[in-house]
Amino acid sequence: MKFSYNTIQKYFEDKLPEAEKLAEAVGLHSFELEGIEEVETESGYKDVLIDWDILPNRSSDCLCYMGIVKEISAVLDIPYTNFQDQYKEHKFSSDFKTSDFVNLEVQDTNLVPKATKIIARNVKIKESPEWLKNFLESIDQKSINNVVDITNYVMWITGQPVHAFDYNKLAGEGKKNIYIKFAEDGQKVTDLSGDEHELDGSVLVIADDQKALDIAGIKGGEVSGVDQNTDTLMLSAVNFNFKNIRTSSKKLKLQTDASKRFENEVPQEKTVIAMDFMSYLLEKYAEAEVSAEIVDTKPDLETKAEIEFKFEKINSLLGLELSDGQIVQILKRLEIEVLEKEDKVFAKVPFERLDLNIWQDLAEEVGRIYGLENIKESLPVEEFKIPRANKLKEMIYHVSDVLVDYGFFEVYNRTLNEQGKVELLNPLSANAKMLRSSLLPLLFQKGDKNLQHSDDVKFFEIGKVFLDDKTENENKVVEERFYFAGYIPKRKIKDKFKEDLFLETKGYLEKVFEKIGIENVEWKESSEGDFVAEVSKNDEVFGNVGVNFWELDLEKMLELVDFKVEYKTVSKYPTIKRDVSFFVPVDFQVKVTEDLIKSVLPTETVDLELFDIYKDKENNRKSFAFNIVFQSMEKTLDDVFANEAMDKVYDKLKESGFEIR
Repeated sequence: MKFSYNTIQKYFEDKLPEAEKLAEAVGLHSFELEGIEEVETESGYKDVLIDWDILPNRSSDCLCYMGIVKEISAVLDIPYTNFQDQYKEHKFSSDFKTSDFVNLEVQDTNLVPKATKIIARNVKIKESPEWLKNFLESIDQKSINNVVDITNYVMWITGQPVHAFDYNKLAGEGKKNIYIKFAEDGQKVTDLSGDEHELDGSVLVIADDQKALDIAGIKGGEVSGVDQNTDTLMLSAVNFNFKNIRTSSKKLKLQTDASKRFENEVPQEKTVIAMDFMSYLLEKYAEAEVSAEIVDTKPDLETKAEIEFKFEKINSLLGLELSDGQIVQILKRLEIEVLEKEDKVFAKVPFERLDLNIWQDLAEEVGRIYGLENIKESLPVEEFKIPRANKLKEMIYHVSDVLVDYGFFEVYNRTLNEQGKVELLNPLSANAKMLRSSLLPLLFQKGDKNLQHSDDVKFFEIGKVFLDDKTENENKVVEERFYFAGYIPKRKIKDKFKEDLFLETKGYLEKVFEKIGIENVEWKESSEGDFVAEVSKNDEVFGNVGVNFWELDLEKMLELVDFKVEYKTVSKYPTIKRDVSFFVPVDFQVKVTEDLIKSVLPTETVDLELFDIYKDKENNRKSFAFNIVFQSMEKTLDDVFANEAMDKVYDKLKESGFEIR
């Protein structure tokens, strides 16, 4: 917003710094400087405009001269003259009452929290005084007449938009009915600029018994505008809901100085302040007789809650060591009163500071007025702490790493779909009305779709499912759990290949269990179908595995994980690798074979891994192929050592009746 340097100076007895220095001081502590401009009106009046960027959080108090004057006073620590002092003892007319002229009704008090009206009579319409014309022209505003110029001036000074209606143009005989209500769909209003706007039922208007008088909170209407014949005014100051004004302004593509202020939320207290100021100026410069009675829909306003704070917390947050007295003095410069109640300290914040709600806001105010440049740089002093491990997240990382190493792709499917146990009250669409209770349906769908591009794809997903156990959750509490599912898409699985594919699927999970530390897993036949197994440990079932898919409860798995970590020194000597393959009966288990081989391996064995299974249908047998890795911590192993170790393996396998390939 552009501010007149001359107008600001009027509110200070002390001479302010030059415009450039003033702009810089406020820029360092409050608002970013957008620019400085020297202006001269047609009448020869000279001024300097300082453009500060007033952000939305400070628009409630500083999108006007009243606020910027207080801000400059706080930054420079100098007293200012309150504009209200000039009329605080002024007495308005008690010869007539506004309520005898106007009846005011508000349709929606949530959108119009507070509305005020005052009647002014015997008004003289004429040119504005020179100082007022100079002010308006210096900020590129056109002077109309004394009444219109005063309403504009009041908005610039207080930040509260106000309006003056020609009372004699209002419909009705005697006492007039005034409504603040929603427009009718298709209703048209011509504004003061002569532009016509078509409204809908969401836009507010101020209306009489017959017509809309203006577009509420945005722009006045031509039908009730002030002209040279006006002698009686209905003065209006209203507080509007900022969301409604913003929506209406965007819808009508009509933004004004008034709507800009309402969009950024104007404190309700400003309605009466602006009304009193406008009434005083009209009596002084329009010779008006203004009623002392205000018709007010909300005369009693709630007091803003006090903020509890601690001096030491403010210092800690800012990295300062200010005394309690220094903090109190800084807050006092901002007109924030510090109160002590029962060994607690509270801050009473001015009504216009809608941005101050928590003690951290107070700390920010102290910091910026004290000067951020005065806070010395220092490295943080912090005790080193080992962060608490997130075991679930750690396990998810391990699971993902194993499967990605085996060529799986991780997918993220949507949570909302057509199937599930928990239904939304207000679904976005018919096919997104349920919270998923399983990861598999969409995993199957996406996996099968990818078969169009490749026959060799594997997918897994880790995510939340939502279960609604109505027998246990009497309060309709939805249970959220992390599940872990996998799918190996195939076009068609012939019966003779099902066992091999099941063993492959089972093998991937065994590697996962080995990585995360779940031992002695049991695989039991499930009632879900052929080649479907229940996976459990200690009789705790935590999932099902099929021929080419699985779905496990990750949180139950977490309870079974042994998180003990053993660290070993990495050997500096090379490894030796050997392979062994042999035939076993068709129903022989891999685990039994592994145990046989391990029983004769030397301590220098660092890895034993199954890497191939081949099924010989004709001879009713199958072949296992293992890779064995040897490595010593003390010396380099040679072929003699490896051959001797493998001879023991061969002998053990032959003793067990297996044929070496």
